[in-house]
Amino acid sequence: MKTKYIPILRWKQGERVALSNLSNAGRLDVTPHLVLLQGQYGDTKIPKQAKAPPKTPPKVPPAPASDVFAKQIADAWGSTKCYLDAADLPGTAMAHHLDNIMASALAVGLHIVPSIKTTNAPPSYQAAVARMIQAHKLGAALRISLSDLTTMPTWIGSWFCPAHETDLIIDLANSAANVLALGASALQAFANLHQPASWRSITLAGGNIPAMLSGYTIGLTPLPRAELNLWNALKAGGVGYNLDFGDYATIGPDASTDEIPGPVPINAKYTLPSTFAVFHGVKTKGPGSIDRGLQYQNYAGQIAAMPNRGAMPHCWGDAMIDLVNSGPPASPGSPTSWVSFSVNRHIELTRYQLP
Repeated sequence: MKTKYIPILRWKQGERVALSNLSNAGRLDVTPHLVLLQGQYGDTKIPKQAKAPPKTPPKVPPAPASDVFAKQIADAWGSTKCYLDAADLPGTAMAHHLDNIMASALAVGLHIVPSIKTTNAPPSYQAAVARMIQAHKLGAALRISLSDLTTMPTWIGSWFCPAHETDLIIDLANSAANVLALGASALQAFANLHQPASWRSITLAGGNIPAMLSGYTIGLTPLPRAELNLWNALKAGGVGYNLDFGDYATIGPDASTDEIPGPVPINAKYTLPSTFAVFHGVKTKGPGSIDRGLQYQNYAGQIAAMPNRGAMPHCWGDAMIDLVNSGPPASPGSPTSWVSFSVNRHIELTRYQLP
């Protein structure tokens, strides 16, 4: 059985471009998990009950935010299955933006499965997910922590979706390296998963990329792919059930750079077979600053020269980085475009590495 891969993504432009440029091989048995924050959704007012349209509607009414979002998914990913966690959007017990999103998605033939973190999801979102499970019969994804894994018998009775309709995602967030260090204890915890044969699927997920690189040395820092190392160790040790793989394809779990005051250092990430190459740059203004384009061209040159790079001929992200390395007239890119290069490369390489 081929291992399924779940890249966890924030729904920003760079991630959308990365998905849209995946090769056929890079899409095989891949199910993106989208974490939709308010900043990436057009209308975050609490939805109201439907009412009669105004007597004099605007000549060209704006498309509903749910329709815009559904089109973004259709353009970037198509009708293949994906997960959506929209818990950050507001709602009430009777109406939530997830209701509108699912209606818009189904209208254009998308296959969106709602995802939820039971430990901290707002009650309004839990109610919306329960409605979606009942109305659309697509099941749900349930993201749990390591603590939830070990205490499952105490809370499983409150989970409102049948296990055989639930994709269980054991999301270690940024603690994958710590769990890996537990060795045999970690293997035992996973092997003792409560009724593993009951779930529709079981996935290990985690992340290891910090949101900010303050304190890191200027230049290149290699970071181990701890979540992949842990998955390999669990597979080798034998957990007694099929275990799929997931990871955070951008920066670390629940991280945001939106509130960091500018100008910010020019950073980039590139995924290698066993490590992340994290480039920590300098600001583009002020003392010691360097032009953004020059920094990106320097990163591209370093990546092209890496002996263990393993450039993939079908990978759009690799091709774009090589183009940056060729110099003018090619554009060195922007922070958004470099996110798209790195995420595309990450998904292509990870899909290739998984059996």
